[in-house]
Amino acid sequence: MKKLGILVFFVCVTFGYSQKKITELEKNNSSLVEVLITTGISSATSTFSDNSYAADGSFIELSSTYYFSKIGLGISLGGFSNPTEGNLRNFANEVSYPVKFNSEKWKTSYYSIGPNYKTTFGSLETTIFGRAGIMLVKPISLEGNFTSENVDVSTTIPVYNYNTNETSNIGFYNAGIRLGYKLHPNWGLYATANYLSAFSDGITAIDGRKQFIDINKDGVINEVDIIRQDGTQIEFKYTEKNIQPQVFNYGFGVSYNFGKKLTTSNKNKKQSSRENSNPYFVSNELKDKMIAKNSGSVVFTNPSKKDKKQQKIIGVLPKNNSVFKNSSEIKNFTWKVIGTKILNPQYIIEVTKIGNNQKSQRIYIEKTSSTSLNTLQIFKDHQLSDGQYRWKVTETSTGNSSAPMFFTFSNCEIDFTISNEEIECLGYEGENRKFKICFDSTYSSTSGDLTYTNPSSGLSVFDQTYSPLSYTLVSPNPTLLTQIGASTTTISYCFEVTVSASVTSIGFGLQGDDLDPSPILCQPGVSVNFDELPNCICEECEEMDLSFDNFNISLNGTNGNQFNFNGDINVSVPIYGIEFQIQSYSYSANPSACSKGVSTFEESGMFLMPGTTINGSTSLQLINETASGSLSSNNNATKNVKYTSNSILTGAIPVNLTIGLPGPISGFDPSCCEIEYTVCIKVKVFYEESNCKSCVFTHCFTFNNQ
Repeated sequence: MKKLGILVFFVCVTFGYSQKKITELEKNNSSLVEVLITTGISSATSTFSDNSYAADGSFIELSSTYYFSKIGLGISLGGFSNPTEGNLRNFANEVSYPVKFNSEKWKTSYYSIGPNYKTTFGSLETTIFGRAGIMLVKPISLEGNFTSENVDVSTTIPVYNYNTNETSNIGFYNAGIRLGYKLHPNWGLYATANYLSAFSDGITAIDGRKQFIDINKDGVINEVDIIRQDGTQIEFKYTEKNIQPQVFNYGFGVSYNFGKKLTTSNKNKKQSSRENSNPYFVSNELKDKMIAKNSGSVVFTNPSKKDKKQQKIIGVLPKNNSVFKNSSEIKNFTWKVIGTKILNPQYIIEVTKIGNNQKSQRIYIEKTSSTSLNTLQIFKDHQLSDGQYRWKVTETSTGNSSAPMFFTFSNCEIDFTISNEEIECLGYEGENRKFKICFDSTYSSTSGDLTYTNPSSGLSVFDQTYSPLSYTLVSPNPTLLTQIGASTTTISYCFEVTVSASVTSIGFGLQGDDLDPSPILCQPGVSVNFDELPNCICEECEEMDLSFDNFNISLNGTNGNQFNFNGDINVSVPIYGIEFQIQSYSYSANPSACSKGVSTFEESGMFLMPGTTINGSTSLQLINETASGSLSSNNNATKNVKYTSNSILTGAIPVNLTIGLPGPISGFDPSCCEIEYTVCIKVKVFYEESNCKSCVFTHCFTFNNQ
């Protein structure tokens, strides 16, 4: 707070003194554009660091302001990074046993807009500014492990973890001051200080710690206590911490001023009666020809940067794959909500008795407004039979649901678990995604061995509707193996599954043979569900940008039904290939009768060869047109065109896309037939040499033929 008070005092003094001065900016009665790049120290406040371990780090910002007089409107893009290792080290020093931490940095990017106020004293400039906008805070995961070297075998035990699950997107404001010195009419140096804060503590972190007992009664918890308790078996105790990013940024930078706006006469303001309002097209003064062009830059939308869910329901008890003798052992179903709080929540809990292949045999449903429900309220007086059950919770006002969890009623002595489950996206097969899932099966039982009548089908895989999915068991074991019950054994399995875009979760389960020939059901079974599938675009895509620079859209030939899109594709990282796809197109003619619309297949929003080139090459992969059966169609028209390279592609990649669209009636003067078009293009860039990993970008171009 002391830092904030000093900053506010200095801003107020500067503002008051500036009112007595007449600046050069006012004398010239002109507008000015200013571009600045700033870097320096990002100092986390106690409000931020106490719940997040954030320490002093660094920041960088690019900003620009358009000044009308003293007052201007500015925009800013930037980011700050705050390490955690220092504060975590302080935490480690507080305990009496050695803890080794794996630390990360809080990484925050932001964009904002707001007013500037500038005053000038000779070569000195003072700027007071305020901003409001959106900040994106990347998820963080911190881990602490106890390691003992005082035994025959080194022992590592997780004792602490701290994480946020997803990128947070929250509003923020900042205010500050810059003191600058003009080196040149256009260039200057400056120092800056500002305070930046989120509007709320909208980030939720999960803080997990293990609580150990002082076994030897010496007044402290040390490594002897941890080893004697077998610390790996102690469960984490989780608490939630709400985090509000707040930092003071101090630094310096360089400014560049340009663009003094001169007064223009009415004559210069006159426009042609046929002026085109579309920014992509201007006349070239050549008779009977119109060229559409724009020397600017088009930024393609990155779908991986869209907002993510800020709320999640997590089942707590009964734990997944728990085994009970009867329903009275469960006591309660409990769950918790992470993220944005729900006002007046209404939950529906659904418990389903399941058979083979996840088929429902009986369903129990109950409503509640709390995050806990006694089993008597849902099961009432029903006698529950042995077998496997599935349960989940749904909040009705938001539609959010917990991931399905499983438990079993059985009189057999069975210890059967799935652990170390992992899911990985292997890429795309056409429009479908291919995933690889690996897990460990651990089993022991005094009732018998874990066997499968059909080792190739004892594993069931299913989607969010519990419909079965086809899969293939792969290395290290292509079939399910018998596990001896007399001792604890663990076997690792992996399987691959290909799913369509409609599949949003993947579950799987192992179902062994009945160990008891009597009517008592003694059938080992466990299930696990991946409620959120990993993005096949991978995290790399969140940092990637793509733009189409210095592009031109021009008529190809005189028929008016082909257009050339050409310019330079710039990707922020090196790539090995690039693919273009026509997502959609639309058009409207004025008058409507001047165009017949699509008269040939090649005019239906298609890339046309050989005019289309990428990186100067016509050796492109394309999906040939064979489905229409039209004699007038050819195999040089496609919705998809792809270029691959054996070497890295960097910098500007020249692209010319010839696209066929509906045109005026043959022989009709194009100047008398105005056609408005919208063409949406999807661009996929491949950032690995194998062309397996890719990122997708989209953009829609709106233009006309005049």
